[in-house]
Amino acid sequence: MKKQALLIAPLAFVALFFVMPVGNTFITFLRTKELIEVLSHRSSVSIIWFSLWQAILSTVATLAIGLPATWALSRFTFFGSRLALGILTAPFVLPSVVVAAGVLALHQSSGVTPIIWAHVVFNVAVVVRIVGPRWSLLDERIENAAATLGAPPSRIFTQVVWPYISQATLSASALVFTYCFTSFGVIVILGGLSRRTLESEIFIQAVRLGDTRTATALAAIQAVIVGSVLFLTRRIAGTASTSLRVHGSRKLSTKPRHRQNVVLISFTACAIVAAPLTAPIYRSFFNGQEFTPSAWRTIFSGALPSLTVSTQEVIGTSMLFAFATAFICIPLALLTTSVLATNKSLLNILTSLPLCISAATVGIGLIITFDADPIAWRGERWLIPVVHALIALPLAIRVLEPAISAIPQSLRHAASTLGSTPMRTWATVELPIVRPALLRASGLAMAISLGEFGATSFLTRSNSTTLPIAMTQLLGRPGAATQQAGFALASLMVVFTVGLMSRA
Repeated sequence: MKKQALLIAPLAFVALFFVMPVGNTFITFLRTKELIEVLSHRSSVSIIWFSLWQAILSTVATLAIGLPATWALSRFTFFGSRLALGILTAPFVLPSVVVAAGVLALHQSSGVTPIIWAHVVFNVAVVVRIVGPRWSLLDERIENAAATLGAPPSRIFTQVVWPYISQATLSASALVFTYCFTSFGVIVILGGLSRRTLESEIFIQAVRLGDTRTATALAAIQAVIVGSVLFLTRRIAGTASTSLRVHGSRKLSTKPRHRQNVVLISFTACAIVAAPLTAPIYRSFFNGQEFTPSAWRTIFSGALPSLTVSTQEVIGTSMLFAFATAFICIPLALLTTSVLATNKSLLNILTSLPLCISAATVGIGLIITFDADPIAWRGERWLIPVVHALIALPLAIRVLEPAISAIPQSLRHAASTLGSTPMRTWATVELPIVRPALLRASGLAMAISLGEFGATSFLTRSNSTTLPIAMTQLLGRPGAATQQAGFALASLMVVFTVGLMSRA
């Protein structure tokens, strides 16, 4: 079997569960008339402009916080470093309503500043998880040699470190921009009536006003902008280095230089990210008048106020979907990156397509396409982890790609010369090198499944209620006890995801 034949599975998966539903939506509803009307309308232009500049500012702020933290956590190990990693990456997989509500509770106002803060809290994880594996593979002897020759830290970074991590950094930047540009929950809670993005406008037009044609036109404009950014980012990305890590992350106690900087940077980043996460915990004990643990007693007893499902059912369903997501996503990502490690163009297409389309558009497409025989799957329980795997696939590929690209061909050639089969070469040579990235990708896929809300809200049924769905239902219903139970469930998810991401 030729190596390229392994691409059949990931290509068929993306075609069936993404290309066909989205294509069906555009073919059915996209018309030139609506597209021209949207582009000529002043309010639409204003929404597009706000979506652009807030996403750019959010991306810059995320890199300013995320890159120093990535350096500290990928190059050093110290007491609490795993916990810091969990704190920085957990918000990315939490429902947007949790972080946005936490930021609003702390900032006490809506506007651009809280929006950018919430986006930083969400997307620092993207920088840490994508740039971190690449940065950790950099041979520290190269940096030491440059320092010995008298190069200052700034020159070491620009001439030694940056060429090595530039591709991963630009890839992370493109993802951060995409997530900020297509932000929905954060904008709804923190933007107020005057701050709307294309994503929130798509939802308003499709769900509240029932104007699917206008919503599809907006989705097409959004896809063109995001696709252009991803394409340009890839075009200017440099070729990654292939040097391998010789030593593991250094213990901070054995490296006195920069010790204070490492701790200070890690603490600052964690404080910025963790502050909004404490608000749900506080609200789970405070009902507006007094402190009481009644909400915690309620959810631990198995009851969820106003809902027909129990706590155990919700947690069990979420965990089942998370494991199924990793089981589906990671083999597909591994096949894709292994085969296309040298074919960057096709790899870029596979990883960029799902990012160009909003979750609302994908959800509409799934409902429309899988509503008739022989593919009447919209009510099937298994469709939810499949969609979760589709959403996680681009991120899993981006986590695995730098590690697989860093393996020198000379190692494979040497193993082949010694008589090793391709499978044995993979198991004994390549797998030990990519194992850290493989574990990170698996943890990230599971965590994305645990926190996914947008597409799941279109497909969920009473027997497939996940943590984010139950949490949002509780927080959106009247009654102090009901909302307090929602905050308790949110707090439980915060603690759980911090623990999961600190081990991933």
